[in-house]
Amino acid sequence: MTTEIELKLKIAPDAVAILLRHPTLVAIGEPQRKLLLSRYFDTPALDLMAKQAALRVRLVDQQWIQTIKIGGSVVNGLHSRPEWETPIPDDQPHPELFTESSIHDVLQPSVINQLQPVFQTEFWRSTWLIHFHDSLIEVALDQGDITSQGDKALICEVELELKSGQAETLTALAEILGQHITLIPDSISKAQRGYALYQAPNKPPSQ
Repeated sequence: MTTEIELKLKIAPDAVAILLRHPTLVAIGEPQRKLLLSRYFDTPALDLMAKQAALRVRLVDQQWIQTIKIGGSVVNGLHSRPEWETPIPDDQPHPELFTESSIHDVLQPSVINQLQPVFQTEFWRSTWLIHFHDSLIEVALDQGDITSQGDKALICEVELELKSGQAETLTALAEILGQHITLIPDSISKAQRGYALYQAPNKPPSQ
């Protein structure tokens, strides 16, 4: 298990070009760029969502990886949550490869037998690794879409993930990157947005 600590920030699509010209990023050089395809799974009754868990499989460099995140906390866009990852042979979840009892408490047989894809994300991720105030921070710019049941939502966000050091340096770096553009702390994860998109067709019409 690892604990992911990241600051998620909204950025307007027309501000991306300005961000890419920021001296802090330019000094690092060209970012690494990858296309990430992720599928999120749950039961028809959304049992995992009810337990504040998210299960996804993601294609990274021709390798499928499954990840489960359970619980965690969010304060002003700063996300802290435990996560577990393991490689898998294909694009379907393999819960049996998780060994931790806390995961099995969530992925019980009655849940596993009903798992189905509920939404997916596909986005380009550009990353820079920055040494900042005795911390190591990955800056990620994500651009793409969330799709579910024929509906689509835009992904355009910056994530500052703490690799080592102190969490408060994430906010300090965000302030520097946001000197000439608006970066808004975002407490809603991609998974939460995906679930909202999945549930939208089933919502009763407003009165």
